[in-house]
Amino acid sequence: MKSEFTGMLPGAIEKFEALVAALETAGLNPRITGGYAGHGGDADLRTWGVVCNMQCDDDSVLTNQAASLGITIQEDGSLAYTAGLTIDDFQTLRVGPDLTLQPENKEGEV
Repeated sequence: MKSEFTGMLPGAIEKFEALVAALETAGLNPRITGGYAGHGGDADLRTWGVVCNMQCDDDSVLTNQAASLGITIQEDGSLAYTAGLTIDDFQTLRVGPDLTLQPENKEGEV
């Protein structure tokens, strides 16, 4: 695992590592320019460990390869992998490391 991914959810790391590997195979010199260390508030997916910033020698290939892996490019240019979950899902504190939404605990359950 790349050190830039430290602190991110394993489900997201797996996708970002696959993206890096695909770009390396294509000889496009991928670079992670921002990882979990730069995060915002509760309404920022970066806070929840599913966002990084990445560049390579061909932005169109990066965009297409990311899309093929289910990774979205956010308005600020960062990459997010949420497995279809929304910020509201993350804010429930029930998102597991594999990016699945865990069931709610019933009152009295631990």
